[in-house]
Amino acid sequence: MTKPTIALVLGDPSGIGPEVAVKVLADEANRQQANILIIADEYELRKGMDIAQVTFDYDVVDSFEEANFVDNKPVLLKFSSSHAEPIEYGKATAQGGTYVLETLKIAVDLTLAHKTHGICFAPLNKQAMSMAGLAHRDELSWFAELTGYQGFGCEVNVVDDIWAGRVTSHIPFKNVVDNLTVDSVLETIELMDKTLRSAGFDSPRIAVQALNPHGGEGGLFGDEEITTITPAIEKAKQKGIEAFGPFPGDTTMWVVEKESMNSIVSMYHDQGATALKMMGFDRGVTVQGGIPIPIATANHGSAFDIYGKNVASTPAMENALKLTTRMATSYQLKQQ
Repeated sequence: MTKPTIALVLGDPSGIGPEVAVKVLADEANRQQANILIIADEYELRKGMDIAQVTFDYDVVDSFEEANFVDNKPVLLKFSSSHAEPIEYGKATAQGGTYVLETLKIAVDLTLAHKTHGICFAPLNKQAMSMAGLAHRDELSWFAELTGYQGFGCEVNVVDDIWAGRVTSHIPFKNVVDNLTVDSVLETIELMDKTLRSAGFDSPRIAVQALNPHGGEGGLFGDEEITTITPAIEKAKQKGIEAFGPFPGDTTMWVVEKESMNSIVSMYHDQGATALKMMGFDRGVTVQGGIPIPIATANHGSAFDIYGKNVASTPAMENALKLTTRMATSYQLKQQ
């Protein structure tokens, strides 16, 4: 089987995206994993190299059909932003948001056409994308629209081989309980099982978190564990999914380690993600869970405050490329 082809996007050029992307690509071991198609303005790619003080050879093409991946050499697909004004650096801008949206749209189109097999993007900025006209609350819902996906999706955070998804995500905390149902918890468990299998796990073991302190103490501190979470776990088990819990939020990670589990399903955004990021914020990855094509990115932001300083670390972006390649390999096989 030939290596998968990964569409690599530099993220928001006003931040550290180009810097971390070129640092990762400067390492030949990273370039050997896959055929790398960089979708970028060559000026921004070279600017990233100047900041990072690294360089590597690459070919330049006007269309994907011209790409010839040889000798682990990336190919740059020429891109020019539709935004007429020059990009301002070190801050959130409409120019940076436009750049991200347009390069990602090209990457999605190429992957849907099976020309590339996955997308790895450097950090972007939601405020900048909103300034550029994105009406969606986040990139996940935008990716769903672009790919025609109408099912359940959630951001999946990955550190090492522990994957964490959540039933509710970018909503006010006061609305969390209203959005917890047996079906929504079950959908998240099913999504995590499917996502891990796409990354090569044969029998994912999923720890489901409780919502209330001490797991509700039998209804004394809340009954969502009894009325909602446990019934969802039981339904997942009936479908052959290895789901366990609900486990109190403050001891879940201990259980995951002790019982050699692969995954966590949380009830809200910060519940599982906080512990996971404490484990390895500098090397974490975010996967766009549910989206029918592999998409992953570094689990950190665009860091405008350190733009141009050549101090951005690369483990998260490096792991994002590795994980995208891992999922893209499976995706490629399914297309054959």
